[in-house]
Amino acid sequence: MDDPGPSSNYFRSFAATADGPVRPPSPPHSPLLTASAPSQSTDRDLYGLLNLPRDASDSHIRERYRTLASTFHPDRQRNDHDRFIAHQQFTEIQRAYEILLDPTKRTIYDLFGEEGLKTSWELGPRNKSPEEMKRFFVSQVYEKRSMEAEALVKSKGDMEVVLDARAVFLSKKFFKDPDVISHDPISRLMRIRPGRMVMKHSFESALSPNTQLVFEGQALARNGRGGANLLGTIRHQFSPRFWVEASTSALQPRVGRVKGTFTVDEDQYVSFNAVQQTLGAPPQLGLTYGRRIYANTTGFIAYETGTYTLGPWGQSLPPTSFAPSSLSVGATTTQRDGSGWTVQTTAGLGASRLAADWSTKIPGGVKLKFGAEVGLLSNVAGFINAEGRLTDNVRAGLILQCEVGGGIIMKLKFNRLGQRISLPILLSERLDPKILLFSTIIPVISYAGVYRYVLLPNKKRKLRDRIKELREENREFILQKRSEALEVVSLMERSVQSKMNAERERNGLVIISAHYGLASLFTPRGFKASEKEEHEEEIIDVTIPVQALVQDGRLYIPGGKGKFNILGFWDPCIGEQKKLRVRYLFRNKLHEVTVDDVGALRAPVKSK
Repeated sequence: MDDPGPSSNYFRSFAATADGPVRPPSPPHSPLLTASAPSQSTDRDLYGLLNLPRDASDSHIRERYRTLASTFHPDRQRNDHDRFIAHQQFTEIQRAYEILLDPTKRTIYDLFGEEGLKTSWELGPRNKSPEEMKRFFVSQVYEKRSMEAEALVKSKGDMEVVLDARAVFLSKKFFKDPDVISHDPISRLMRIRPGRMVMKHSFESALSPNTQLVFEGQALARNGRGGANLLGTIRHQFSPRFWVEASTSALQPRVGRVKGTFTVDEDQYVSFNAVQQTLGAPPQLGLTYGRRIYANTTGFIAYETGTYTLGPWGQSLPPTSFAPSSLSVGATTTQRDGSGWTVQTTAGLGASRLAADWSTKIPGGVKLKFGAEVGLLSNVAGFINAEGRLTDNVRAGLILQCEVGGGIIMKLKFNRLGQRISLPILLSERLDPKILLFSTIIPVISYAGVYRYVLLPNKKRKLRDRIKELREENREFILQKRSEALEVVSLMERSVQSKMNAERERNGLVIISAHYGLASLFTPRGFKASEKEEHEEEIIDVTIPVQALVQDGRLYIPGGKGKFNILGFWDPCIGEQKKLRVRYLFRNKLHEVTVDDVGALRAPVKSK
């Protein structure tokens, strides 16, 4: 099994590419909107420019625009040089104001950024709600890519080779003539024998923006014998909330399957599954209902009919072919970092059990998953699953499964661009403590050594090289933004001084100092010395721009975006983690607050 445990069973119960709740339910979204943005963009964030949160109201936008216009309007400047600088900034401010006040343009910008504003949209009626416009724009993008999508064929391959390594760990006493047979490590490894081999290959082609066709060929070989089959699947999205897929095999044994997911709302869903294994009996049915019970936790209940009869239909089947019905109840939770847990209990004839698993991440980006299962008529079983990325296109994993009174199986997995290879290795027919110890300790020590002496140094080297490349590529851009920021600060000085004097008179919020730059240089007592050349600034003084943001004795900088978008700021270390530290006086008391680049900042903070 690829990734065992109740959480995997839960995720696999949904239609393969459905937009429904493959994870705990969330509002439907388009895959077109999930592509990661470039790591660096020369486009200025409009919300950051106006120092507004993304959910800012129209009145808040107008208020912020009036405040900035009073500082940067060209007619308020004293000389031609300042008027020229102010005109450039005022033009950007006015453009941001006009876009964010226009519901249509703001929706496009929120969805697609500056690229969306540069696209010529075939707009329909302007009295659409934001959600209607979102669906409309997504469909427009889909139409523009439909020809390309129809020509795209997604190919996937899957190969599994079972290796029998039980003879590797046999003791000398097991053999009749132990002295005749070599028992050194190389000779023991030569005892490994291949077992079952399974080959699968599939390709997917889009018949329309909402329909995909998948063909899959399967082949099985074992002990010189084998078989093959062809599986066809068609998937269709009836609406953003309703997906269905149907599949059938072309050769014997013929099996038909239909499954799908309907998202009732963002908090609940229903999935169904029907399997027809023989025409001599009705199809086996499954129904799952889930509902969000906490922010990241979903409870679910699933019923499987097993084999049953409808009048004479199904009575001709032998009793040994009947599968029992079952009822499962459980809960699953998933965090943004991929960690989480799932607990599931199942009741049924011959299928009563309790299963649970827990996932977490460890250094190096490896996801660890632990699980166990205990049943009334079965032994206690457990597994450990470790999976991580070797390169940008290659993922690898290791699963160790064991059972009290059963055996030990280790499975190696590799996945590259949809091509999967898995190697299940039978280590022992019984739960041998020595084999269990070596099959866990050796991989752990091996990974720790590889991570510490290979992966981590390589990652740091690549990071240093990438940062160096970014600085070289953006040297002129950084200098340009620095020059623009200093010019903006010079325009702010007069109004900021007046605002500071007013705050001092009423014992309000006065910014003593504000610094922004490379996070690693910030210490609890100050700043580390930079290792860069003297002319390469890594921490910049932003006292005046921060004081300019103070309104009525309050300072608020929204989170979610890099602070280099704020007027008077610039990015001194592109591609690296940054922080902002502000020291301020409030009611004649000195305070200090430090936040990450994308963290929100509020001042004054409540005293503890």
